[in-house]
Amino acid sequence: MRWVVDLCYLVFLVFASPVLLPGMIRRGRHRTDWSARFGRVPATARRHRKAPRVLIHAVSVGEVNAIRGLIPRLHASGIDVVIAVTTDTGFQRASTLFGSHHEVVRYPLDLSWCVGRFLRAVSPDAVALVELEVWPNFVSACRRRGAPVQIVNGRLSDRSMRRYRRFRWFISPMFRKIDRVGAQDAAIADRFRALGVPPDRIAIDGNMKWDNAQLRAGVDGSDEFLRSMGIDPERPLIVAGSTAPEEH
Repeated sequence: MRWVVDLCYLVFLVFASPVLLPGMIRRGRHRTDWSARFGRVPATARRHRKAPRVLIHAVSVGEVNAIRGLIPRLHASGIDVVIAVTTDTGFQRASTLFGSHHEVVRYPLDLSWCVGRFLRAVSPDAVALVELEVWPNFVSACRRRGAPVQIVNGRLSDRSMRRYRRFRWFISPMFRKIDRVGAQDAAIADRFRALGVPPDRIAIDGNMKWDNAQLRAGVDGSDEFLRSMGIDPERPLIVAGSTAPEEH
């Protein structure tokens, strides 16, 4: 099956490369660490260790920020944690947050030989995928190695669900291999169930991002900022924290 998946990837790359390559060059993404993308990890990540090792895959900055509370707990329990990240910005953020105590590596392309090389080097005892990011060759390779795969802070939008349903014949066997899903809410749990995850492997754990929130009565410099902006602290204030052009 993995060779069939590899063939599908390669056929897609051949036909999509005229569109993908110019975009990568325009954004500078062709300068990425290709050696790591093909499954090679630093020697420090292959070091001998006595403690159990958990590999956590966080795609980008948002997922990396979501596990800020999880990593210290695992570390305090004596678990050796390796964080695998996909994007350049996510890699930089993970290195800043966790690099002093944990190995941060690139997540490999989902080609069977890249995944095999990566997992042989890191040799995890268990794997946690943050929010979603389920790839067929990677999940299958973990199962063959006896490393259980869990989705933490599981998130699956209705839009993604509709897209996955079109390829359910291909998607469902992959989702059935997931050992546990910690979904953010009941609606998301139902979507994972519909894609093939057995109901007894799904739990509603809430949103890990809220675990990292810190409530404070005030912030240093806030009074001066309000005065400079002419904001009345006694009136409600709405902040549009992320808007696209013309959305205002």
